[in-house]
Amino acid sequence: MRTWVKVTLGGVALVAVVVLALAGVGAYFVLGNMNKRDAGEAEALRDIDAIRARFGARPPLVEIVDPRRADIRINRLQNTAGTRVATVHIINWNADSGELIRTEAPLWLMRFSSVNLLSQLGVAPARFTLTVADIERYGPGIVVDHGVPGSVRVLVWVD
Repeated sequence: MRTWVKVTLGGVALVAVVVLALAGVGAYFVLGNMNKRDAGEAEALRDIDAIRARFGARPPLVEIVDPRRADIRINRLQNTAGTRVATVHIINWNADSGELIRTEAPLWLMRFSSVNLLSQLGVAPARFTLTVADIERYGPGIVVDHGVPGSVRVLVWVD
């Protein structure tokens, strides 16, 4: 076998190992911090409203206006306080399962997500481009607040 073939196969194997390691680290953080409990919609909304109250009337970074038509707006507001963000928090309630799921992960882990990588490479459509740098510029606050009454509620925030 030629040397360049060996080097290429070795490089591909190394990239695969790194990707698997990052996936494992991501799963460790997300699943290790996951908290699931049975909850109704009213209880989920109380938890979500309490978090919303912490951040005031500032609009979310990502507004999902109409998911069926892919009408998504990104509010690229500046973090005027200069506060750094380190953790991504997620609350998800689904009527089908009746479970309220909370989890968190460090923000640096998002640098390796496919959405972030595709956005940085210019592959994602301009209106959906959202990188970790956008979240850092936005600062502490609500990233996504979306819900369909009686069906699903999702809240993502950083602090």
